[in-house]
Amino acid sequence: MQVALKTTARKHKATLTGEVGFAETTTLYETAQQITQNPKETQIDWSNLTSLHYAGVQVLFALRKSLEEQGYKVQFTEPNPTLYQQLHTFGVWDALIQS
Repeated sequence: MQVALKTTARKHKATLTGEVGFAETTTLYETAQQITQNPKETQIDWSNLTSLHYAGVQVLFALRKSLEEQGYKVQFTEPNPTLYQQLHTFGVWDALIQS
């Protein structure tokens, strides 16, 4: 998995590529910490992410909650079809994206 974080004066953009397994969750968590230390509108681009472990889902929930409590929004790009199916099947799409 790769995480690329780009920050401008107005927003953060985190691009996730590959698979986020349990071992890679630490990298995702560290990126989320960087974002919350300097909160801004944030976009998560997971269009090239093929798999997301439940621990990674928890990190994304926590990131969204933390930013929303500070008045910022998190936007997610469309995931690739395989990841979308996983997210939708287990109710994560509705809980994370549409709530």
